[in-house]
Amino acid sequence: MKIQALGHSCFILEMENSSGEPVRILADPWLDDHVVGDVGGRFPRVRANWAQLGTVDAIWISHAHTDHLCPYSLLSLKQNFPAGTNLFLPISLAYLEDVFREYLPDWPLQFMTQEEPIEWKGLQMQAFFNLAPEASNEDDCMILLVSNGREAILSEADALLPNEDPEIRELVAQVLGQAGPEQRVFLTTRNELEASMESIDALNRDERMEAVALQRQQLAHHADSQMAANGSENCAWTTPGTVRLIIGQGIGLPHEIPEPWNKVMFPLTLEDRARLEQETANREGMPVTVSAVHAGEELTIRDGQIAIRDRLAGLELLDTEVDRAFDGNIDLVANFPIAPLREGQRDTDAQHEAILQSLQERYLPYLIGQRQPPVEHRLSAGQGEIRVRIRYGDSSQWKPRDYVANFRRLQFMEADVDEVPTEEYWANDLDDYFQGHADDFTTFCRTFPGGVHHQFWDCLGMPFLNNDLVAKKIRHHFEQAQAGKSAADFVLPLWGISSD
Repeated sequence: MKIQALGHSCFILEMENSSGEPVRILADPWLDDHVVGDVGGRFPRVRANWAQLGTVDAIWISHAHTDHLCPYSLLSLKQNFPAGTNLFLPISLAYLEDVFREYLPDWPLQFMTQEEPIEWKGLQMQAFFNLAPEASNEDDCMILLVSNGREAILSEADALLPNEDPEIRELVAQVLGQAGPEQRVFLTTRNELEASMESIDALNRDERMEAVALQRQQLAHHADSQMAANGSENCAWTTPGTVRLIIGQGIGLPHEIPEPWNKVMFPLTLEDRARLEQETANREGMPVTVSAVHAGEELTIRDGQIAIRDRLAGLELLDTEVDRAFDGNIDLVANFPIAPLREGQRDTDAQHEAILQSLQERYLPYLIGQRQPPVEHRLSAGQGEIRVRIRYGDSSQWKPRDYVANFRRLQFMEADVDEVPTEEYWANDLDDYFQGHADDFTTFCRTFPGGVHHQFWDCLGMPFLNNDLVAKKIRHHFEQAQAGKSAADFVLPLWGISSD
């Protein structure tokens, strides 16, 4: 099989079917220079020549985050790919069916359901959800398994299976081994976000280097937990013919920002993870090959090894890894505005009603059900209450209103503005979230006005609690793309930069 890396989580799988004919699947095609969800920039920026790359038979989208499901990229691909290109989606995105049929009507749509394999073009395909015990904003992500009966690839995307669990390790070995008896690829997406965020949030250079050193230790521990023997009877890493590939880490800040943020955003790299995982495998005597894969590389997997690593013809790279090599001597500190994403006075009565309803119907069930920590401990830590403060207005003129839930009445009610809030937000930002004009990552270019944590904002990013908000967001960006707008038109103004 061949893996053609287009950057971040985007790749093309080429696999011979049962008749010996090549079948090509494009996965998670975010190819735009900007990402609307993270208000970031793509690294590297790429220019795809599809006449040279060749068309694909199908597109697979693993989940609804816009670095995987990008309406701007999809409508651009619509101009390059023929009618009849198959579009495979996880069943968790069934609520978006109307949107896809409206904007991509010529692409046959098929939903992949849990552990129900299908035969397609001489390949066997199946998808399944992660088994991690904690809720996350990527619960809608499905893992894709593709096989021709001899070889198989498991594309993990952002699901990140808990391989430290012996039962999960056993399950992966069983699934991959049965699907690919001759050779198999475990393809994972990693971003090393913890290290990136620690580096960005550091208040000075010394604090940054201390944080990076700690993150290196944690990465070594995590790499060991993913690879070292853990008591499972079977393990894909101990089975000859397994290759573990690592892609990802493609989101930086927009390239239009003059400060050299990309030089401090990536203190840990995919190579660091691959090296640590390979060292663990070697120490344990495991025959698995572990390798990072970057945009513009084409890997041919043969006999359970990376037989050929070549440059991918038809993909121009506008950036190189040297452009973002970590420089610990750069004394750059984040000083993002304490302001709403979009200034302006709005209808505060309507905002109040929508926010109170969301606190009651989304946040409170989330707090009670999450159990990390349990709501009774959250309340106890907050002196018997959870206090959410909302700033109505903008940075030039605003008025606070508090909403409190406590042991006496476990529902959010407006209360006098008092005490230190547990969380604090701008009403305009929440309003934008409810309208599909923001999501859980959009405030990356801002500093929250206050609060000990921001669980309400995180709650709104949980897909199964907020399918309606995700649908509004995806529809909004399809509308913008259809109207000729770009992702840059959405992202750059939030950084105070013109997109012209």
